[in-house]
Order: sequence, then structure tokens, then C-alpha cells
Amino acid sequence: MNQLKKKTSLKHAMECARALSSQTLVRPREAAAILSISRKHLYALAARPDFPERIRISDRVVGWRVSDLEQWIASKSAPLSAQSEGDGNA
Repeated sequence: MNQLKKKTSLKHAMECARALSSQTLVRPREAAAILSISRKHLYALAARPDFPERIRISDRVVGWRVSDLEQWIASKSAPLSAQSEGDGNA
């Protein structure tokens, strides 16, 4: 029962995240849903220097800009497409 509740809430978080504007701040659950990763993995990525900076909303609340996350995704996918076009294995 708890597993079904988790899947439903994650699905809801993903739908909400996709409906937001690019200047909106999202909390960790929505940020993880945008990236299709767990919150634990999100915090591991957040420790890396190339990941978008967290925005401190209050003492105990952080978020990320949707536009920053989208730019990070684009920067990660660009080398893959360029690499597959120019790998010389034709």
C-alpha cells in the first residue's frame, strides 16, 4: 500500500513540475522528478560544481530554478549528440 502511495505522489510531483514556468523555484521532490532521479541522487549532484546552485528559501528549505535545471540538462545532452555524430564508426 505504501509503495502505491509513493508512486502516486511521485507521478503527481512530475506532473506538477512539468506544468511550471521556467522561472519557478521547485523543491527537491519536483527537482528530482524533473531529472527523473531520486532525491538522494539530487543531493549528490548538488554537491558537484557543475550542478545548478540551490536557492535557499528559508533556514530549512531549498529549491532550484526550473530554467537552471533545464540548462544543466541541455549541457549534459549536447556532448552526447555531438559525440555520436563524430565518433568515426561509420
